[in-house]
Amino acid sequence: MSIAERIQEAALARFALQGFESTSMNEIATDVGLKKPSVYGHFRNKDELYLSLLPLLIEAELAFAAQQIRGGTTVRKQLLAYLKGIRKRYEASYAVQFWTRALANPPGHIYDEVVQPLHGFMASLERIILDAVRDSELADNPGKVSSEHLAMTFMAMVDSLQSELVHGGTTKYNRRLKALWAVFEAATLPR
Repeated sequence: MSIAERIQEAALARFALQGFESTSMNEIATDVGLKKPSVYGHFRNKDELYLSLLPLLIEAELAFAAQQIRGGTTVRKQLLAYLKGIRKRYEASYAVQFWTRALANPPGHIYDEVVQPLHGFMASLERIILDAVRDSELADNPGKVSSEHLAMTFMAMVDSLQSELVHGGTTKYNRRLKALWAVFEAATLPR
């Protein structure tokens, strides 16, 4: 692992646990076993370091989603597993904690630089979901909900659950997941 990757890994953990504002470049340097000027040799400032993490996390999250949500006869299980996985992955990974917090509350002074790639991510994730829904029994559901609307609804579920996890905690996340999934199933299950 290169020094820059080690710095990114340390920054990811600090940003996930402490947030952007509460993390210092000195803490990151100490975590990697470097002096602060060495960190600046790889990243001009904390903003650049934070922003350097986004493409890495976007790529990883889209690869995970594409592997998990493929369509076919088990699409309901795939979609539910992805939603349940939001909490499990959040609890197990600094990367997912950072990612979820960046989506929910990006640093204000670099808001536009954070949100622009996140919009691209959301569009790509929605495309993965739409392709999976079109290639499944959900495309011909009894409620006559279009594949596009099902994909957008699923995206709203993902947004809602991520927000609830960050701001409300696990218990509220579990309650919301149960309610959202019941409505999704009611719209798509054969009667």
